[in-house]
Amino acid sequence: MNFGNSKAPFERWDYQTPRRDLTGFENLSGLVEEGVSVKKGTMYRSKAIVNKLILLLTLRIMSYFTLFPHSVVLTQLVKTGLRFLLTFLAFMMLKQLREKHRGLEFTYQNMTPFLLYCTYLLLGLVSVFWASLPFYALLQFSMVLEALAFAWFFSQLIAYYNALSDNHARFALLFGRAAMFISIGFLLGLAINPDLFYRQTHGGEVSRLGGYIINPNELGMLGVLGGVMGFVELLDERPKFMNWLVITASVTVVLMTQSRSSLGAFLAIAGIYILRTGNMKVIFLSMIGAVLVVPILVQTIILKQGNVEEVMSMTGRLPFWSDLITDGFPKRPLFGWGFMCIAEGDYFHSIHSYSAKMTHNTFVQVLLNLGLVGSFICLLQMVATFNVIFRFENVSIKWLAGMMLIPVLINSFTEFGIFGESNYGIQFYQLLLLFFVIKAVPIISPVYHKQRHENLNTATA
Repeated sequence: MNFGNSKAPFERWDYQTPRRDLTGFENLSGLVEEGVSVKKGTMYRSKAIVNKLILLLTLRIMSYFTLFPHSVVLTQLVKTGLRFLLTFLAFMMLKQLREKHRGLEFTYQNMTPFLLYCTYLLLGLVSVFWASLPFYALLQFSMVLEALAFAWFFSQLIAYYNALSDNHARFALLFGRAAMFISIGFLLGLAINPDLFYRQTHGGEVSRLGGYIINPNELGMLGVLGGVMGFVELLDERPKFMNWLVITASVTVVLMTQSRSSLGAFLAIAGIYILRTGNMKVIFLSMIGAVLVVPILVQTIILKQGNVEEVMSMTGRLPFWSDLITDGFPKRPLFGWGFMCIAEGDYFHSIHSYSAKMTHNTFVQVLLNLGLVGSFICLLQMVATFNVIFRFENVSIKWLAGMMLIPVLINSFTEFGIFGESNYGIQFYQLLLLFFVIKAVPIISPVYHKQRHENLNTATA
């Protein structure tokens, strides 16, 4: 996908068939050397499109919130309706943009991770036939598939517009602004109605931002991702004020969610940013600051009232996972209980911990619902994803994807995760996969193909 820090000049293509506002992008130089005639032109940029993309992504993230905590039916209706509407709007925006500005086409590369992800989804669909809860499995599959449809159209939309505009709608810009607006919304909501926006835990002694609108750990992950986008933009030498505002809003949300996993992820990506600046003075001062601040964070967020046993058991998750693997997995080891099903009924009743509908670990979730076969496919998919990121030539995109994976994967070890029940972590992972798949390139005229063929024949004669 074209959303990096490309500074390459744009050219307007001269085709046999008249078209309007035709623009190429990064790899024009190689085509010009091979004899394609071009003439200078201007790129197309629209602030309105960028604002629409930010709004689209903001609303998409909000569609995973429990917007009406006191009405399950109304919440589900709004969630479902909003998601389908946003997918449709992304498709229509793409269609209108392509009709207005022709001359580009999509190419697809690095397909292995995406095809393996589709294989995982196909197994999930087939598993409906042996699922312990067939309707629930089909419902979960439908929601994940709809999220993939949105990711596909949204990624195409960004790629196409960025090919026209020299990366005017960078993904880090869009996501950073969306995360900032949502973070500010939660902070304002907390000031207006703390009972709704706070979730009380530990006997009412600990208040966590998110309430029952969104799991505080999930909100914390969003805050970390907002910080990632701000740091990436700063490393690309984008305007400092807005990006530090994004980071400030994000870190405030992370701290107020009291999420241990999100705090660890944020410290990791902040450390990466500081090291990548290469400024030894900043690195030294950051180390001093860490020595002073980390003990306070450990006492207030990690330990939470000094409860070491809670931390060591990961708030009861470790004995729960142990029971899942020793009691639930052996009953259906090969293909599992069916897509997003982990037991005979709605809940798995743990002997040594709590009862739950999901595993609080995306990898244990796959093992239970799709068995060893599904786990092997997901393992291959992740290895293929890491391989593509490691070998990708665009350094900016490589670092963005790598830094995004830190909070998403950490969250996957303790919550729904990338292969769990429908959540926006899945949506983010799907968008990340498509970074490396979808690319918009100029349509090469038949004259070019004919000329290239003649040149090759002359060279081999």
